[in-house]
Amino acid sequence: MDIDLHPEHSILHAQVRRAKASHCVDESGHFLRPSTFKGPSSKVYLGDVAETLLRCSVGAETPTFLQTPGFDEQRWIMEYTAGSLSVSIQSMPYWGFGLLTSGYRNEVVIRGPVEERARLVHDWVAALQHNPWEFAHRGSAKKALHRINSSLKSNEDNWRLHQTRARSLLAEAIASLDHHIDRIEKKGDVDANMIELARLEIDLAQQALADDNTPAVERALSRGEAALLLPIEEDEVEAHGSILTIEEDIPLVDLSDDSSE
Repeated sequence: MDIDLHPEHSILHAQVRRAKASHCVDESGHFLRPSTFKGPSSKVYLGDVAETLLRCSVGAETPTFLQTPGFDEQRWIMEYTAGSLSVSIQSMPYWGFGLLTSGYRNEVVIRGPVEERARLVHDWVAALQHNPWEFAHRGSAKKALHRINSSLKSNEDNWRLHQTRARSLLAEAIASLDHHIDRIEKKGDVDANMIELARLEIDLAQQALADDNTPAVERALSRGEAALLLPIEEDEVEAHGSILTIEEDIPLVDLSDDSSE
């Protein structure tokens, strides 16, 4: 299913709900550091939106700040790369002069392949404890987005399009494996027990997809693919560990060398 997403980048606006001083900025290199960092640094409030995005960004490099926080510790611009994706996050107040965390929004720009962007956004939303497109102060958010030629509706639609694209890709992967199992079963090349096991993993993958659990979907698909490559041996013994059966005698080779003693 084709989803209309920008071919090069995604721009998303998110409501920050919670923020705490669990990080700081290294003053020498403007790198993001934990609050326990011992060198010269300044405090920064990342907020739940940015912290969750970082956790979901597999292989993310240490973020750097293009704009470091000053008196307003929740106003900053940070960027980092994660594989083929580059991510920029800007934190800014949109209501109440930034006196409360609920008055902040994050503008997130993600550049890279569409599929990877969709996957990241899908995992990000699933990990957050709130819908990031639902603003605490709708009137002020509406005005703020209007100033940058956006709207509450278009922003929400953009988030949901990424989720739909990611779910579509996962559903296609599940359907592809299911079709492969059918073809393998017709050929009769794989033990029936392994076919049954692979179909069980298909069911688990579908359940995980319904729960928006992308890693669980991928693990189930990997196990299903592996099952089709592992025939059951007649002498296989069930155990908590693995048993290696040696069917032929292995010749003993004397590697000692008297001359080296």
